[in-house]
Amino acid sequence: MKTVLKNIGFILLLFVCIGTLCGCDRQKPGILFSSTPFSKELGYTEQSFYKKGERIYYLLYNPNGFKTRLLKVQVFRKDDGADEFFGYEYLYNKTVELSDRKFYTDFFVINKKGYYIFQTFEYTNTIKPVIIGVVKVTD
Repeated sequence: MKTVLKNIGFILLLFVCIGTLCGCDRQKPGILFSSTPFSKELGYTEQSFYKKGERIYYLLYNPNGFKTRLLKVQVFRKDDGADEFFGYEYLYNKTVELSDRKFYTDFFVINKKGYYIFQTFEYTNTIKPVIIGVVKVTD
């Protein structure tokens, strides 16, 4: 019994050490979705579910700053009942120029239900997305 408790204690101590010493970067890029425009005065209303025809405001944010002034924003639609590999539809591709290297905001209006995947790439690396976000549009 004592060896089992020692092993459990050792495993817990190991997890605590790994968690504190891993050197993880907690300031990662992200995307926020809102039903209202983003502003310093009013803040925003975070949301992941929208109705057809409703504006979906998004904010791309990187606390460390993006490497380039150009970003590619892509949107894909996934059917509700489709499996993992099929049922995707390419909807939108936009290249944007940043006025501030830390954030960019805009909106979409989507008129078809489904899941929508937003991908953002830095212009120098269009293979690996910097930010990925998902919203659902319903009737």
